[in-house]
Amino acid sequence: MEIRHLKLVKSVAEEGSLTHAGKKLFLSQSALSHQLKELETILGTALFQRVNKKMLLTQAGVRVLKTATSVLLEIDKAKNDINRFVNGDGGSLRISTECYTCYHWLPPLLKSYHKDFPNVDVRIEAEGTRQPKQFLLDGKLDVAITSCLTEKEDNTNLQFFELFTDEMVLVVEKEHRFARMREVPPEELKHEHLICYTAPDELLDIFQRVLTPNNIKPKKVSKIQLTEAIVQMVKAGLGISVMARWAVKPQLKSQKLVAVPLANHALKRTWYAVTLKQNQPNYINCFIKHLLKHPIA
Repeated sequence: MEIRHLKLVKSVAEEGSLTHAGKKLFLSQSALSHQLKELETILGTALFQRVNKKMLLTQAGVRVLKTATSVLLEIDKAKNDINRFVNGDGGSLRISTECYTCYHWLPPLLKSYHKDFPNVDVRIEAEGTRQPKQFLLDGKLDVAITSCLTEKEDNTNLQFFELFTDEMVLVVEKEHRFARMREVPPEELKHEHLICYTAPDELLDIFQRVLTPNNIKPKKVSKIQLTEAIVQMVKAGLGISVMARWAVKPQLKSQKLVAVPLANHALKRTWYAVTLKQNQPNYINCFIKHLLKHPIA
């Protein structure tokens, strides 16, 4: 069956005759009659019967009409969605942030963004957290928020928009001994339970830039995937963590946690919004403008 066959069955069922259906489809009665015979030959059964000069569906015809209604409706929906996409008025915007699962900055930004694009469905793609670059290149992500400089330097298929710079700090509960210090010597971490993200040591800044070069080994290391889980464990006094200020901004503001810099180690990172370097729909370009206009740090 082809789309033209489905349109034919639907039109004849609605109009009750080939003549009226032909006018609706801008085809002659003989052309429609030929198409109907072709379809009935393909299916091996009659789809209509003539009763008092009116064409009524057979049982097989009712089944084809059900399929025609569903398929043609989905095609129309797809056309409308594609038109909205081409015009930049609507679609799905898939975002992810590298290394972090916190999106405290997103709701206020969306409130402003949706005034311009109310029909855009913004989705968080958690699977893209670990490999935002590859997800972008594979077409599974539209915007990645990342601090990975090697991507900026090495990949010509991506474009980077600088957002802000923040610092990796020790995050402790307010009664911890580090909370009373202006800065913490790295060697002090030998006595602590370090809670960090689930990733190889060489991909974590605290190991790559502080612990490993100075041969420092924490008393215990636990790796957890979710920011929220790490925060709750630190708040419970079960350990300390090293995180970006941006990631725990709400908790620091509420004074439930304390951030303390590491002595002699300014663990600063610049964050970027990253998209593919090609023509993007208006709603993606507008989202980037909102990111740049409304600081998320």
